[in-house]
Amino acid sequence: MKIDLNLAVAPSPRERYALAWAAPTALLALVALVLLSLSALRTYREYRRVHGSVEELRAQEAKSRQRESELRRDLERPQLREVFRSVRFVNRLIDEKQSTVSELVERVAKLLPPQVRLAGLVLGESGGSPVVRIAVAGKSEEALEKFLANLENSDNFSDVAIISQGFAPEGSEGEPVRLACSARYLRMGRQ
Repeated sequence: MKIDLNLAVAPSPRERYALAWAAPTALLALVALVLLSLSALRTYREYRRVHGSVEELRAQEAKSRQRESELRRDLERPQLREVFRSVRFVNRLIDEKQSTVSELVERVAKLLPPQVRLAGLVLGESGGSPVVRIAVAGKSEEALEKFLANLENSDNFSDVAIISQGFAPEGSEGEPVRLACSARYLRMGRQ
């Protein structure tokens, strides 16, 4: 006699249910894995693009720093220091807006008697305040003395000092008497 023995266990409804849903779940998991992989790839590409932009900005910043240090070295040269000091002086005058060259010329012109003409005007700086050098030519010494008196009595100028004076050479046309003086320009007084 032959006995057949079946040791297999009959599948339960839960096992049949799990087996039925195993394929769709695996398919959904595969789709989710693909979507996550695509998202990770897109994120990585975006990261590389942003990283490249950041590196480019860092390189530009390094170039800018290098250019700035070169410019600072150039500004430290003695030749440019004098130009830089002059520019600061002019900028300070512009910022103060208390004085312009045309105002200075107008103020000096008001002090000139009819027999004297302005031959030259230079605005400089000495000890942190503006100093004006004025060259005039006149028909007589009295006219130049009147100009000096007007300059000394002006509210706009102080510390008047004669630099040079003399006569024009024989045979030259124009005013025979010449004078150069300097004065500290105060800018405060109004005429």
